[in-house]
Amino acid sequence: MLPIPTTTTELGYVEDSTTTVYADWVECSALFHEGPISKADVQDCFSEINSYKRDDTSSTVADIWSEIERRKRILGQCCPVSIMGNRITAERWRDYAAYSFCLLLSYSKSNREWEQKFCKDYQLQGALFERISAAALICILKNWEVRQTGWSGANPVSIKNKIQQIAKELGEEKGPDDPRPVDKDGGVDILCYRQFPDKRGNYPVFFVQCASGRNWTKKRGEDALRLWRRWIDFKTPNLLSRGFAVPFAFDDEMFRQTQIRGDCLILDRIRLLSHEAESKWLSNELMVEIRSWVTQKCKTLPKD
Repeated sequence: MLPIPTTTTELGYVEDSTTTVYADWVECSALFHEGPISKADVQDCFSEINSYKRDDTSSTVADIWSEIERRKRILGQCCPVSIMGNRITAERWRDYAAYSFCLLLSYSKSNREWEQKFCKDYQLQGALFERISAAALICILKNWEVRQTGWSGANPVSIKNKIQQIAKELGEEKGPDDPRPVDKDGGVDILCYRQFPDKRGNYPVFFVQCASGRNWTKKRGEDALRLWRRWIDFKTPNLLSRGFAVPFAFDDEMFRQTQIRGDCLILDRIRLLSHEAESKWLSNELMVEIRSWVTQKCKTLPKD
C-alpha cells in the first residue's frame, strides 16, 4: 500500500473528514499498486504506526469501506474500484485517466513530503484540471455553451480580448470597466451559458472557478461576479450563478460547509465524473496529456 496519510486535515479546514482522506489513500493504493486491498491490509497499516486501538481501527476501516461504497454507488461504471466483501480491487488506471488524476491530487494533500518533492508543477496541474472540468461540463450541461476563460501566466491579458466576444454571445453590452492585469481572470476559469434561438440575451450563466491546490478554501469565498458585472453590463444579474470545481471528494459535512461558505454550485470529483465513461467526453489529446502527467507521478509514488 501507499504510505498512510501523514495528516488528515490538509484539504484545508477543520471540517475535513479523516474517513474521506483515508478513503482516497485506499483507492490510490488499489489503483496504482495494481493489487487488491483488504481490510486486514488497512488494519495492519494502522497497527504499524500505533495510532489506533484495535476497536477504533475496526470502526475506522468500516467507515472507509462505507465511504468507498458510497462513491461507487454514485459513480457506477465511472468508478475504477470495486468492493467484494473485505477486498477492494481496481481496474487499469489508464482507463480512468481523469479520475486517477483527480484522485492523485487529492491524495497529495495528505502526504505533504511527497507533494513538496514531486507535485510542484502547480500551473500544469491547474491547467489540466480546468480542461478536465470544462470537458466534463460540456458532457453534463447538454446544449449549453462552455468556454474556458482562465488566466494563464503565458498570456496574462487574454481575458481582456475575450470580454467583447463573451458579451456579444450573451446578448449583453460591454461594461464600464476593462480587466486589469492584476485582475487576471476575475476568479472565473469556465463560463457556461444557455443560449436561446432569439439571441436576445437573458440567459442563465454559470461562472465556474476551478481550485486544485491548498488555497481552495480561500478561493471558494471569492466574489467572482463582482468584477464580471463591471466588465459586462448584465441586464438581469439575478440569472448569474457561481460554480466551484475541485478534484476532491466531499463527504456530507464538507459539502454542507462549502455550500454555506461558498454560496455556489459545488462540483467535487464525484459530481464532475459521474455522468458518462471518460472515453465519451475526453478528447484523445487531453487523455494523452493526463496519462503522461499521472505516469510521471506514479514513478515517484512512495512505497510503504
